[in-house]
Amino acid sequence: MVINKWKSRSSFILFLLPALAFYFFFAILPLLQGFWLSTTNWDGTAPWTPAQISIPVFEKKVLDQTPNPSDRALLLKYYTKNPAAGMYQRHDLYGLDRYRLLMIFSARGIVNPDFQNIGLKNYTDIFTGNIDPKFFPQNYHQAKFQEGDPLDNIRLISQDEWQRRFTNHIHDQTELSFLYQAYTLTPKGYELNKSFIPLSSTDIQTALTAIPGLGDAWNDFYGDVTDAGAQLKTPGIVDELIQKLGPVKAHKIAPSGLVQLQSLGQYAYKEAYLKHLVAHYWYVAKIRMGVLVFTIFFTVFNVLFVNVLALLLAFALDTKIKSRNILRSVFFIPNVLSLIIVAFIWQLIFTQMLPKLTGYSDWIMNPDIAPWLTVLVATWQGVGYYTIIYLAGLQNVPQELLEASSIDGARVWTNFRKVILPMMFPAITICLFLSTAGALKTFDIIFALYPSNSTAVGVDNVVINIFYDAFRDKHAGAATAKAVLLMAVILIISGIQITLTKKKEVEL
Repeated sequence: MVINKWKSRSSFILFLLPALAFYFFFAILPLLQGFWLSTTNWDGTAPWTPAQISIPVFEKKVLDQTPNPSDRALLLKYYTKNPAAGMYQRHDLYGLDRYRLLMIFSARGIVNPDFQNIGLKNYTDIFTGNIDPKFFPQNYHQAKFQEGDPLDNIRLISQDEWQRRFTNHIHDQTELSFLYQAYTLTPKGYELNKSFIPLSSTDIQTALTAIPGLGDAWNDFYGDVTDAGAQLKTPGIVDELIQKLGPVKAHKIAPSGLVQLQSLGQYAYKEAYLKHLVAHYWYVAKIRMGVLVFTIFFTVFNVLFVNVLALLLAFALDTKIKSRNILRSVFFIPNVLSLIIVAFIWQLIFTQMLPKLTGYSDWIMNPDIAPWLTVLVATWQGVGYYTIIYLAGLQNVPQELLEASSIDGARVWTNFRKVILPMMFPAITICLFLSTAGALKTFDIIFALYPSNSTAVGVDNVVINIFYDAFRDKHAGAATAKAVLLMAVILIISGIQITLTKKKEVEL
């Protein structure tokens, strides 16, 4: 039978053209549009072309300067004259007409300042570090005491902390002398002298309200004294503030009341002064990973944990245990659960179960622990899916090879390294590709586990950062530039990974 070559080719072309058209309109075109938007300063909401424009400007600068009849018809199709308002008002725009109108207005010099072409500035800002400062790693100080915390939190400070945070850091002798007056060295560490500030802030305020003749002025006096202490002013400021109460108050307050007022003012001043000093110097120097480093951290450990654990589970489920079919279903269930359910389950574990079991309550909102918890949840949800793939790869390993190697004296580890692992590289290629690309694109787990507060605990990856940039901070152009770069990174990493693992694959 003779096959018509042209008929065969035409059939292939007719089959290929719809696929190419689909690929162009739903892949290439959005990519080109994304790159174009990444070269603008668009905030995501500003109209590309004016929503309304005055009648004289529209007619003289736009219509009269547009000789092409089709362009004029397009303008009049979307802009309707409203004489009462003195404006041409635009209808909703769809499809390619948005680009045509944008080109027409840009050619006439009418450009929205919130939608201007800025070239590759968004990209240069990313590479030079001029983008969001949280995008890159940062050094920061985590305070161990806040000025609003109770004084009981600093009644005892260890000698090591005292030496590192106060003696070595405070160069002002007045401040250092004040601390040594407030604290006494004991075998336990530096303890706050009870006689230095004998009353709590509540007791001081209560005593102030009881001074005859002071009246409601106690509140302003107490606020001024604590502000002066927090600003590290000299102790004489207390007497100045008493004088500012005015001659009327001074005459109404008995001499014993003035003595008590001065004493209480000194206590309030010392407490505010002490709290400010300790809060300023008592901290732990740390490094915040930032969006970029957290993305790398999450990707590396998620890919590592999910693949190693899935491979171990696949080996366990490939044995002849009676419950293996039930266990396969159990391990796969997390992968099909709704993300809201997943987030709800783990939030209950982190906020209710673990605090009761460990006595430590700050799990989910601790910046030191939150990145690891995020990896844990992502691994828990995805491990079942990769277990199924590895299990399918294990079942394709010929038993004859394993039996032959065992007869030759190969041990379990040798069998795994020389026979099983090379035969499983097709499954490894698929799992590494899917887990790497998936980890780099992770959005749902973080967003569901930390709704609107992922930034506070430092678990924003690039995708979350792009989302917040575009929809919260209104930097759609910069967000699109990050998205384009992320796509390029995923393509490069996936290409390298597939190339390297494909070389390791063995065919029978």
